[in-house]
Amino acid sequence: MEPPQKSEYTAEYFQRALAKAYHSEKLHVESTRIEAVSQNGENFCSVIYRAVVEFRKTADAPLETGRYIVKDLLPVVAELGTNEKAMFEELLPAMGAILQKAPPSLGEHKLSADCLLAETANGKEVYVLEDLCALGYASMDRYRGLCLADAQICLRKMAQFHAASMILCEQQPELVAKLEPSNYANGVSDPFAQIIVVGGTKFAADVFAQELPQIAKKMKAQIPDAYTRRITSVVDPKNSAFNAIVHGDIWVNNMMLDRSNSSAILVDFQNCCLGSPAIDLQFFFYTSLQLEVLLHQQDALLQHYYRSLTETLTLCGFRGSLPTFDQLTDEMQRCLFYGYYAVACELPICCASPEASADFNLHTFGSAQATELKRRQLFANERVRQTVKVSLLAFDQQGILDTP
Repeated sequence: MEPPQKSEYTAEYFQRALAKAYHSEKLHVESTRIEAVSQNGENFCSVIYRAVVEFRKTADAPLETGRYIVKDLLPVVAELGTNEKAMFEELLPAMGAILQKAPPSLGEHKLSADCLLAETANGKEVYVLEDLCALGYASMDRYRGLCLADAQICLRKMAQFHAASMILCEQQPELVAKLEPSNYANGVSDPFAQIIVVGGTKFAADVFAQELPQIAKKMKAQIPDAYTRRITSVVDPKNSAFNAIVHGDIWVNNMMLDRSNSSAILVDFQNCCLGSPAIDLQFFFYTSLQLEVLLHQQDALLQHYYRSLTETLTLCGFRGSLPTFDQLTDEMQRCLFYGYYAVACELPICCASPEASADFNLHTFGSAQATELKRRQLFANERVRQTVKVSLLAFDQQGILDTP
């Protein structure tokens, strides 16, 4: 079945999708309601629809109501290809099965929305997923960032994801080998990286050129050669003390929270790849934490993550040597450059204000003038300016901004 055009998300489409998901050729959809979910400044890679579908699995079966998300990747993203289809169809179910075998003491362990259908054809990539909002999960406040308690809940889920993937690497390495490497495995030369990373770093340097002239000069001196060497070294799994499947884009908007049950869940698996768990940790810390939490609670959060990681590995029967906390802290230091990339290039986008988000989408980056104006608006955010400045000063002290 070929992925449909947007106008084709009809009752017939959902009937085909649900019949396949529930293995019931007699399934009949009685009604559908579908609406686009506003994504300006929230999601640059896909169009999201929310659907309510009433159906019967057989002619005499009771009427059921299903709530679903349809994720339709933008053609430019679909054509590049992602790891999401492999994750939803093969790796996430295998990781879920690993966690399912753990004793009850592991507690809640759902990693992602169930995927009813994943399709790629003719330059399109479409997913039909269960609606996590219907399960009690809600989005978090990306503008303010996460408090300590919410960050701890998110890190527990991240640790479960990493631990399950480490066991999967042990049990089914051929499955993990299907994942394409990090988007930065070949540096920052592709068009997206040129705009987000190279352009973002240069703009951040210009913002602080008067205030931090030496740091701004160092930032620009790294581009492109030293920057490429540093980031490719970080994402190369051969350089890691231990590896997991990393989410690759783990920030506030790619996790949802059910506070009533103190549980979190992950969304968007396009950028998953094999690498150091510290890649996800650095990205999460520097895009998603409130500044006070980032400055004063990193060690406590890392301890919390480590306890959750080793607990999950132990309860799920990991046969290898458990990573030590020293290994984790060494990996955090080795991957600190990824934190620099995250705070300078991604944080301003991640915590865009509602006003800055209103007209912010992938097309913004198609115009140099529009990109410049939008970046000025993003850096007008006090959280961005404070977090980037404090982080740059710390990175400079640790040699992250030096060009060897």
